[in-house]
Amino acid sequence: MATKKPTKTARKSKSWKDIDQDVRAKSMSSTAFKRMFFARCRKSVIAIVAIAAIAVGAKLFLETEDVSSALTQAGRALPLKMVETESDVLDREWILHHLDLNRDGLNLLTLDLGEMKQSLESYSQIRSAELARQLPDTLFVSIQEREPIAKIIASDVDRARITLLVDQEGVVYEGIGYDSKMVRSLPSLDGIRLKRKDGGFEPISGMDVVEVLLTEARTLAPHLYRSWKVVSMEAWPNIVVKSDFAKEAVFEPTPGGYRRQLAELDYIIDYNKSRSVNRVARVDLTLKSQVPVTRASFVQ
Repeated sequence: MATKKPTKTARKSKSWKDIDQDVRAKSMSSTAFKRMFFARCRKSVIAIVAIAAIAVGAKLFLETEDVSSALTQAGRALPLKMVETESDVLDREWILHHLDLNRDGLNLLTLDLGEMKQSLESYSQIRSAELARQLPDTLFVSIQEREPIAKIIASDVDRARITLLVDQEGVVYEGIGYDSKMVRSLPSLDGIRLKRKDGGFEPISGMDVVEVLLTEARTLAPHLYRSWKVVSMEAWPNIVVKSDFAKEAVFEPTPGGYRRQLAELDYIIDYNKSRSVNRVARVDLTLKSQVPVTRASFVQ
């Protein structure tokens, strides 16, 4: 008789999804929480006390006579050996002389850079100056100078006639180091009155408006700009320009600039030259649509 094999109970395989995922951390007891809190507080207090002790010790250490003397000696051990300068017009020798840096025995650390900066910027040609120490032995001096847009021929008691420069901010100064050819090419400023102030001159108001006209003329009509001899503010706010061909050309400031007026002046000059006119007495560009030319003389 055949024996019956015992039947095996079928086992159902389980996946990770069948595993109970509800695993919660045990909540911390109040006793354990207090123990952890006080432990952290102790560490914080110890750290604060240690930092305070180090600070007090460092202060006492630095106040000792030997350490103070050592630091003083260290400062004296940084003599000024080199001065690097950066400027567009003023040369290195002028800068060294103005700051009195040609002396021996200068210490880089004891130089008063704030006072030196103020001394440079008190000179009207200099717009701004920056100074910086470059350890171990170098002083760096950077100067930004003013850019003149016109010149003023003035009378001086001791030197008769002198040439002054004026920039777009109206600052008037006696320029040093500028290229003589560039200075000669600048139009002369007229119709203004110079006023003395603190050894120099008061700024001339309205030069920002004049600068717009000169810049647009130099950019859009350089052949006209090169012929301009005088820029006068006598009819302010209008600007009167005097040249070889047009004795007077009157410009009116407009929000859109001077492009239209420059184009009109260029056309009028070409038109009159083509008809053998050797000079125009006045071109009034403020009249807009009206005929702006008056008193034209003809070649005989």
